Amino acid sequence: MTTLSSLAIRVANMNSMMSFYSEAFQVRFQEVDTYGIKSQFGELNGITLKFVPIRDESDFKGYPIHQPGFVVPDVQAVIDIVQKYGGRQEGQTIRVDGQIQAAIRDPDGNTIELYEEE
Repeated sequence: MTTLSSLAIRVANMNSMMSFYSEAFQVRFQEVDTYGIKSQFGELNGITLKFVPIRDESDFKGYPIHQPGFVVPDVQAVIDIVQKYGGRQEGQTIRVDGQIQAAIRDPDGNTIELYEEE
């Protein structure tokens, strides 16, 4: 079964965003180092909400604003399907804490995180 596991949102006003989501939706955030970027992760009804700071406009030119993450039965099968339709894999498939992970670009270039069910 495929489920949405996370949603990354690029954020310009980190403190205001965290305050709003904390007060309105009771999300409690914790700082996470995402490849050298200090991001904030929180849980919202079983979905990890990832706030990633925008460093500057030119640094993120051509990148999507949102980045969903899906738990799938077979990461490689999804990579094969996206390539079939003109998308591509970003970086390498990795194993973290026993879980297979990969990132892809869909046919429009949006990034998607993939996590294989264990």
